[in-house]
Amino acid sequence: MTLHEYVKSLVAYKLGDENVKKQGRLTLNPIKHMDILGTIFLLVFRFGWANPLRITPFSFKNQTRRQAMILLFAIPFFTNFVVGVAFAVGANVLQMNFITLIDIFGLETLIMIEGVLYFIAFYNIAFALFNLIPIYPMDGIMLLGAIKPMWAMKISQREKILQLALVFFIIFGFAHTVFGNFAASVISILRF
Repeated sequence: MTLHEYVKSLVAYKLGDENVKKQGRLTLNPIKHMDILGTIFLLVFRFGWANPLRITPFSFKNQTRRQAMILLFAIPFFTNFVVGVAFAVGANVLQMNFITLIDIFGLETLIMIEGVLYFIAFYNIAFALFNLIPIYPMDGIMLLGAIKPMWAMKISQREKILQLALVFFIIFGFAHTVFGNFAASVISILRF
């Protein structure tokens, strides 16, 4: 989540939003991006969120707001997706060279490294999709607002009930199941 929030902050800053710098979000320090409840949810329910970034679209320069918002939310999505794919490919390469590497690292270390690579791949891919849900504080609502403003307004009118539904979606494991299955499918497609 740290990389996602950093990239979003950097894109917003490059588009002209100085507020992200004032919020201290132009950093790869995970503490600056942590949301206490989101972190607790991540640890307990295996799905969470970062501290929402406050963006000021009116300060964007040299682009229409619509273009800027699409860039602002598409780039972090692809960042998470590409990082997830890269780690999945790394785990696959490790598996292909397992026999050769056992003598160097040992079986336990290789199994641990492979698990970490797949873990990072899984959560980056799942988070990329999860973050497209059009409910605040997910990025999907801002992206929808840039593409279909009337739809975003209608969803925002039901924001509280949708947020509650999202929390239950996470607590009862549906988020992990739905987005986890998507991530697992992507990872299995990438197996050599």
